[in-house]
Amino acid sequence: RITADGVHFTSKDDDKTEFLPADLVICNADVPFATETILSASSNDGNNYDWNDKFDYSSGVIAFHWSFAQQIEALNTHNVFMSAKNADDAVSSWSLLRDGDDSKSINKSLKDHPFNFYVHRASHTDETAAPLGCDSIMVLVPCKPLVRMTELASLPRAEAISKYKQQFDEDLVNDVREAVMERLSVLQGLENLQDNLIDEVIDTPGTYADYYNVGGGVPFGLSHGLGQLSLTRPGAEPSTHDNVLFVGASSRPGNGVPLVLIGAKLVAKRAIKKLQRKGSNIQ
Repeated sequence: RITADGVHFTSKDDDKTEFLPADLVICNADVPFATETILSASSNDGNNYDWNDKFDYSSGVIAFHWSFAQQIEALNTHNVFMSAKNADDAVSSWSLLRDGDDSKSINKSLKDHPFNFYVHRASHTDETAAPLGCDSIMVLVPCKPLVRMTELASLPRAEAISKYKQQFDEDLVNDVREAVMERLSVLQGLENLQDNLIDEVIDTPGTYADYYNVGGGVPFGLSHGLGQLSLTRPGAEPSTHDNVLFVGASSRPGNGVPLVLIGAKLVAKRAIKKLQRKGSNIQ
């Protein structure tokens, strides 16, 4: 937990709470998570998971990391699969998983509905990404963020995360997997793709929340609507702490690698100026 005079943290070696004094703390935790946990006076020493759900968030993601005992020559490095036979299908294809309750609320399987997804095949440009004769791809399927449950805010982090992961249960993930496999199987040479699957790692908003403490389990941070763009996006300096500077996708100027790096450069310059005002000789 970050306080006015430094950082309180728990040592992984002996599970003891320790304190590190600091004139200035650069906080790269996701802003909506940080304000409700590690910067909050009511936080359980930061050992909880919660976020500010008053913001608008970018799309969540169900990610499949697949390894195959075959090469997938039908795919390029970047591939976008879109469903849009008409205007209604185009709208539905984005809202089905992202805005709906979940695929189980649909009378039919996801395979019977239009939806969009992205596939990255690194081996198309980097042959070291997979062993000879094999291949690996990453599939990203847009979905809703986690739904915040206020009663979980006071629970120990591990317990809260476990409950949030249940929002993307095995039935939902299996339905999405089967739908993606069916779409890929129409490509030449991929008719038996699922039979050649040899390894799988799955990420959902629940696992992204667990790994990275991102608000709502959203890996891309706050959305870029007009209400959260440029000066309307959370700034680097929180109103509650004079010794903290935020950096990352949910702060200014925005998400994506280029904008995050620009933000990091601006924060570094601001940090030097703040420390100089406090008497530091840092240059």
